[in-house]
Amino acid sequence: MNHLVRPTFAKFLREAVSGFNPIYKTALAAGLLSLGLAGQATAQTGGSAFWPLRANAQDSTGARSAGLTATPATLRRLVVSDGSSPASGTSTPAYSLTRGQGLAPLADGSGWPSSAGGPGSAPRRTHYEQFAVTASAATRIDSLLFSAVATSSPGGRVGVMYSLSNFTADSATVTGGAGAPYAGYTSGTLTVPTFNGGTLPAANNGAFPATTATTTTGAVLPVYATATGNNGLFRFELNGAGGVVLAAGQTLTVRLYFSVNNSSTGRYVLLKNVQLKGSTVLGTAPVRSATPLSMYPNPAQNRLTVAHPAAPSAATVAVYSLTGRKVASAPVQAGSTSTELRLSDLAQGLYLVEYTDGHQRITGKITKQ
Repeated sequence: MNHLVRPTFAKFLREAVSGFNPIYKTALAAGLLSLGLAGQATAQTGGSAFWPLRANAQDSTGARSAGLTATPATLRRLVVSDGSSPASGTSTPAYSLTRGQGLAPLADGSGWPSSAGGPGSAPRRTHYEQFAVTASAATRIDSLLFSAVATSSPGGRVGVMYSLSNFTADSATVTGGAGAPYAGYTSGTLTVPTFNGGTLPAANNGAFPATTATTTTGAVLPVYATATGNNGLFRFELNGAGGVVLAAGQTLTVRLYFSVNNSSTGRYVLLKNVQLKGSTVLGTAPVRSATPLSMYPNPAQNRLTVAHPAAPSAATVAVYSLTGRKVASAPVQAGSTSTELRLSDLAQGLYLVEYTDGHQRITGKITKQ
């Protein structure tokens, strides 16, 4: 255990066992030490992976941090340009040092309408580019950055989602971030106001609903211009300020879903400088409250009611034996101020009860009759 944590934890143990029969104190203290209820401060190393997309789909090994491996970017129902169709007066190669990767449903830059097999005017789950990293040690990733524009069309969009199961068991949408400025336009019944850059508007924040095939809030891609090039820089947070912490062996997969509201050839999305990055932070255990849990009845027989603060999501109540083994637990309903525990399967004796919600820990002692 970290030597900076031990004095505080030792004080907690003294307080936790105060008032118990002396024959229980040594066993309970040893059990709680083995359990590590106070939690050790642990560093979450910030990771980084970078796909320039200027020459191929490989990531830059020089920019990749230790503790991560990355796979080449992969396309799903999108392909790179064949260089045959001009865009903004200049042909678009598959990869370019200045513009990055040119991609579309068809190699000539067309095929975007749903009638042609494309995603249509809004990003769709079926058309995306995927980026993935796997951790060999605990690694924190909190941000996604990339530059993207659409050639010869103001109707480009991008949506963003990520997953820790390669989208087989979970997915999360990235809601909001910062984007590049773009000029307003009207296309049919759709009007998009001018955006001066910065925090993305709610109507075009890149969110991709987890339960639907399309998103109507795709972030707008600026139109490529020869004078400015691929300057459409986007920045998104993953999981808010908390980021995503990968355990050793875990893989983070990010998908960028593109659409362009145009049926002509040469309408490519240009993408470059895709980066996953994170900062190093110190994770610490929730703060232990000096006020003990209020529980009744105590002594208890078959059931125990635990009073606690209004609970956020993912809070728990647990019962520990003198050896530090968890012997009972119950999830806490979000917003509730009390939780009932079933104790009928427990032997008679002394136990420690703990409420924790990620921010604070509150403990108390009970006797089971």
